[in-house]
Amino acid sequence: MKNQQQLLRLGSESDDDDRKSPHWSLASFGFQQRRPPLATGSGERKGAAKFAVLGEPAAWSPAPQHAAAQPWWSSSRCAPSKPWRLGLAAAALLFLLVWGSVHLSTGRSAGAGGSSSGNSSSDRSSSAHMQQQQQQQQQQQQQCRLAVRGSVWDQHCQRLEWVCVDQGMLILHGDRYQQLGGRKAGKLPELLVDTSKIYEYPWRASGSSSTGSGSSDGAEDEEGAHGGGGRRLRYQVQEPTRTRRIPPLPMRPAASQEPAPYLQEPCFSTCTVPIFLYASWRNNFFHVFKDLSAVVYAMLRRTSWRAHAKLVSVTPEGLPLTQPEAALLPLLSPLSVQTMAEFSSRLPGGYRPELDASQPPASYEGGERRCFRTAFFCGRNFPLDRGVPVEDEAAQTSKQAATALAQRVPIEPYGFGQAVSMFKQQEQRAQQQPQLASGGNSTLAAPLVDAITLQIAAAAAAGMPALAAVVPAAERARSTGRLRIVFMKRGSEGRQILNVAELLQRCNTWRLELPGGGPAVTAECTEVSLPDLESGVAAARQADVFVGMHGANLANGWMLRPGASVIELIPYQFDTGRGAMVFSSTNAKDATSQVLWWVGILCDPSASIPGPEERAGTGLADWWPRDRSSRVPWAALEATLADVVAAGGSQQRYLEHYYASNRHRFYFGATGVLGHGARCPNATAGGSRR
Repeated sequence: MKNQQQLLRLGSESDDDDRKSPHWSLASFGFQQRRPPLATGSGERKGAAKFAVLGEPAAWSPAPQHAAAQPWWSSSRCAPSKPWRLGLAAAALLFLLVWGSVHLSTGRSAGAGGSSSGNSSSDRSSSAHMQQQQQQQQQQQQQCRLAVRGSVWDQHCQRLEWVCVDQGMLILHGDRYQQLGGRKAGKLPELLVDTSKIYEYPWRASGSSSTGSGSSDGAEDEEGAHGGGGRRLRYQVQEPTRTRRIPPLPMRPAASQEPAPYLQEPCFSTCTVPIFLYASWRNNFFHVFKDLSAVVYAMLRRTSWRAHAKLVSVTPEGLPLTQPEAALLPLLSPLSVQTMAEFSSRLPGGYRPELDASQPPASYEGGERRCFRTAFFCGRNFPLDRGVPVEDEAAQTSKQAATALAQRVPIEPYGFGQAVSMFKQQEQRAQQQPQLASGGNSTLAAPLVDAITLQIAAAAAAGMPALAAVVPAAERARSTGRLRIVFMKRGSEGRQILNVAELLQRCNTWRLELPGGGPAVTAECTEVSLPDLESGVAAARQADVFVGMHGANLANGWMLRPGASVIELIPYQFDTGRGAMVFSSTNAKDATSQVLWWVGILCDPSASIPGPEERAGTGLADWWPRDRSSRVPWAALEATLADVVAAGGSQQRYLEHYYASNRHRFYFGATGVLGHGARCPNATAGGSRR
């Protein structure tokens, strides 16, 4: 990779670092470390010219006070932001009501000889019309004062001010971008997107095969095997191992000729704050869980206005949410989660948001909105670091907490997993008991609040700090008695446990005698497939131990009950591959975690068989070790289960006595455990190495 400190900017055409390689990382490429330091006292930032707030003349400074800095539409009928404007609007409304009453009275006197029923109908029509006008004006005047400046989103995303959206486009209404009074329009701001924001194009299955030769001159017929035009041709000739970057959103200044009335005379919402999110590896459950959803979770639960946050996923080329995105992101907000294509679609003529009864609502006000006072563009990787215990964070002052969040976002996949589990369990109960869920007034269940609100309410009911992910009364996994051990079956051909039937048989007859006496520990062992989030939650809430090969499915381990364990198996020669130890290292940095993560590393080539691409000689050779299947000796698994029982479900004991000395890692051969430590004692070149 030529340069890992790149950011994708508007107009960038470099593609030297977007190959699908084990040496590619989701790291922030040093960008966050190069940001200007925070000014802790004044609430402003240094380097304002470099990191400008989008839509304002200065970056991290307070809002401008001089009249020239106000947008040209600041006197719009839609957003009366001053008390005198509200008073003036109220006076105008009162005048209209009085005038309307006099007019109606005069009309009735002049038409006394008319039909009584006709007058009654006219009165009802006029009254309904006035009520409708009042309702619309109240909605237009709804204002919210949200502490968006200085929030964790303000620290780690780019803030946009006075912005509308239309068909994938951002429309900036700041007058610095207008050509006013002979002054040249200012340059549009630069949206920053890390080059790690990449994806694989979801090709449509086709009966015909492509005959592309890899030529880049575009000489093939434009209506080729993939049925597209020249645009599809560009995809066809691209190397199979190359991934694609998600570009920044296009922008333009507001124009005098806008395509819709709501864009011509914008009504800027102050109660809904869009947050534009960029994901990496959108189809991968692990990356969407850990690198996107768990990070948004950690930020939102430290956001005072989270009920106003509108999550918008910037999907490439108008594609829909992937299955992991659609399963996880909507749990984080009471507002609907939309793609940028959905969020910015052109509203039909005559659309009335106050009549939009869709659930969950599209905005805090209720219906679709297209113009906003504030929005956040989050195209860069967030700086993540070890969190602090919830009691320590609760003892911090607001200034200390803000300073800490400005430097890093806590790593909390376990806390997020517990919130997901709580939400899904309550959702299931609501579906089973609709009368109870709706207060007994309807046969339809009332919509649930978001997972974060549920978790905070549970903590408050238990007398715990609001940020507590687990309450003392929560059901814990067992480390004695009869353990429920679940073997996770992968859906792909590679990375399988070859002798899983033998392991299940030995596991169900396992018996561990405790050193100090007492009842022996036994197990009930099963194998499950986890094709969706619901099955993952169901398995995690029943299991005491998860056993599985390294892969995205193991992210379900963060939904296990407190005190549970995960035994992760690493294929032969992948122990030093990119991301091989990401689960256990991430779990150790998570201050909310109460799951114990164990890692078994296969060191014997005789217990391994190649994956499908290695057998075929296709794909990148550096990735071949990751997809190898393994034969796991029962003796190795038995020894690890003994450590699980000895740790007693205590996270502190695990970290101090096992993780700190690398005893949580065991390497094994064809017959059993060979030892503990960082890597295989006979590690040789040829595997995936850093």
